[in-house]
Amino acid sequence: MQSRIPILKTAGLILRTPRPEEMLYIKKLWADPLTMAEVGGPIHLTDEQAHKWYARMVSPGSETDRYFLIFNNDDQPMGEISFHRYEQSTGTAEFNIKIEHCYRGQGYASKAIPLLLRYFFFDFGGKVMCDPVALDNRPGQKALVKLGFKKDASRRNVCLLRMTKEEFIDIYGE
Repeated sequence: MQSRIPILKTAGLILRTPRPEEMLYIKKLWADPLTMAEVGGPIHLTDEQAHKWYARMVSPGSETDRYFLIFNNDDQPMGEISFHRYEQSTGTAEFNIKIEHCYRGQGYASKAIPLLLRYFFFDFGGKVMCDPVALDNRPGQKALVKLGFKKDASRRNVCLLRMTKEEFIDIYGE
């Protein structure tokens, strides 16, 4: 399955699935308190947990999840972006992005998000991307709203942000 997932590129940015040796970066990213502060705190994976996660998300992966590392043009990882739990009957998936704390505010998210959404809507065939953002994660909410996600007021325990394929086309074109 991994070989069918493309490498996504735009000016100054590359999204690609991680190689097995890049699990070291993912473990570092998830264990960083500053990077993970807004999303519930650091996660420390054992080698066994990392191996199981890699098999589920990357190789062989699944039909409902896509995971990419975000790289700059120097092949330096800057974070991750993905979608999970794709529901074929509704065309809906849950969105995820983490930019390493030291690289925030440099425009990586504003390039990576439309790139992943274009893949999700046009290549993967999705219809709605959602992100249940924690109520106290104001920076995350603000960033996604700025890029076109809209708040779904029907949820009270999280700030549910959504973008449809039609909304994406209105903002970013086909």
